[in-house]
Amino acid sequence: MKVNSTGLGKTTMVANFTEIRPDPETGNALKLRVDASEPIHWVITITLGGKDMRRFIGLLLNPSLLLKALALLIKGTTA
Repeated sequence: MKVNSTGLGKTTMVANFTEIRPDPETGNALKLRVDASEPIHWVITITLGGKDMRRFIGLLLNPSLLLKALALLIKGTTA
């Protein structure tokens, strides 16, 4: 995946999801790890709670976006 950050100007990082697991500290959230590899190496850890997951699923269930997401899954291409 490609990631942009306002703090890096127009720089685009190449990143990958590397892990998702239950949060060992709270047990009521998920920890998502993203490793950025180019042009710099950063490890980004995201803690997702129930509210975050509901928001994400709600955004994804937008009919036009859902059709696009399904098309991308079927095509199997990368960004």
